[in-house]
Amino acid sequence: MRVLLIQPHQGTNLGLSRVLITEPLGLENVAAPLLEDCHVVSILDLRIESLKKLSDEIRYFAPQAVGISCSFTTDVYPTLDIAKTIKELNPSTFVFVGGHHASLLPSDLLQDQVNAVVIGEGEITTKEMINELERGGDVNKVKGVMTREGFTPREIIRNLDEMPLPARHLTKRLRRHYHIGFDCPMASLETSRGCPYECNFCSVWVFYSRRIRGKSPDKLAEEIANVKEKYIFLTDDIAFLHREPAIKLALKLKEMGVKKSFTCETRADIVVRHKDVIELWKEVGLDFIFLGLEKIDDDGLKSVKKHTKASVNEKALDLVKSLGIRPMATFIVDPEWEEEDFEKLKSYVIKHKLSTPSFTILTPLPGTEVYDERKNDLVTLNYQMFDLLHVVLPTKLPLREFYARFADLCHQGHKNTKLGWEFVNKVIMGMIHGNPWAAVRIFNVARMMRNPETYLDAHKYLEETTPILSLQS
Repeated sequence: MRVLLIQPHQGTNLGLSRVLITEPLGLENVAAPLLEDCHVVSILDLRIESLKKLSDEIRYFAPQAVGISCSFTTDVYPTLDIAKTIKELNPSTFVFVGGHHASLLPSDLLQDQVNAVVIGEGEITTKEMINELERGGDVNKVKGVMTREGFTPREIIRNLDEMPLPARHLTKRLRRHYHIGFDCPMASLETSRGCPYECNFCSVWVFYSRRIRGKSPDKLAEEIANVKEKYIFLTDDIAFLHREPAIKLALKLKEMGVKKSFTCETRADIVVRHKDVIELWKEVGLDFIFLGLEKIDDDGLKSVKKHTKASVNEKALDLVKSLGIRPMATFIVDPEWEEEDFEKLKSYVIKHKLSTPSFTILTPLPGTEVYDERKNDLVTLNYQMFDLLHVVLPTKLPLREFYARFADLCHQGHKNTKLGWEFVNKVIMGMIHGNPWAAVRIFNVARMMRNPETYLDAHKYLEETTPILSLQS
């Protein structure tokens, strides 16, 4: 069968999703088993390619089945729009949706223009579903596929080593566009899946039932060595969680003489607990860490069920900076904050000289404990607002003042960025070897996020077009 897999255009113009565009690894993982079964597969990335390309693919590639990734809540509307367009161009096309949000809240996607939702990990489920479609069978019999007729759950994949390598060749024409900040072109690679923690603002542990599985160091070393890009983003939700495999992989990379620049995301307590792992990975190229601090004091960490201490956060910051690793510290701003709460966080950012810290607003995303606890408090149900950069819960401060404080935090983080020769050289080299428009987009997003009106405009637009619930003025 001819199968088209689509990464939808982004549902937000702000935040990290605009300063990083990583390769659609989930779609490449789903494509690989399909190729093994001799299906013809194409990947369309609408974050980069135009909507006209969608029409061209439907007309000329003529897919019999189209899968759309809906991982983020803000992807819901773009996903449904794409599905509608596909059905209008060819009503007989079998349209299915998968991804994080789709799995946790499939009722959002199982609309008239969608035939099925793939729940959970999609590699095996999609392969069996497409094979069933090809022989004219009943996809309702496939575990992990939800249709209007019902659903039978599927167990998670037990051995990730059994999965074929991602079909990266399907995005060959786009690879120079994938980047994090000014590091580009950048490949993505997972060493493990899942998270054993239970932070109340996150649904990853819900998606994976608090289970985590890893690939073997030998298979990972081979995969990393075959990645052409210099920059690699380790997509693990908690990098280096298990000490021994992380050490074995690093030693294997050293032995093979593999030289890459790695970016990862992990917890502060993992960095402190596995100091020797971080030091070793610095030797093999660890350059940048998204460090999930979330809160600056013990009470704040307890409120989000982070199960760590503020002192541990500070130790982690000191450690990574002492090793020459760039940290992007991430923080959660609570809608109930007052002026002094914003000032405390701003002082923390100044004290620790944090460059490009990331700030998000506490948002009850579907699938999280916060959603179950606060869903009745939501001031809007419009998913465009669930980008972690707009308030969807009541604020204690007037809305304009809240956003003025939030924008000031973003501005402070940008002021801490050192515009030295090393930084300027990275920008120039990124523009030469990667996508020159990435730098323009990054600077534009930074400028917008320093302006309170950027956030208020979304509320004004929704008040005029989709008055679902009244917003605080």
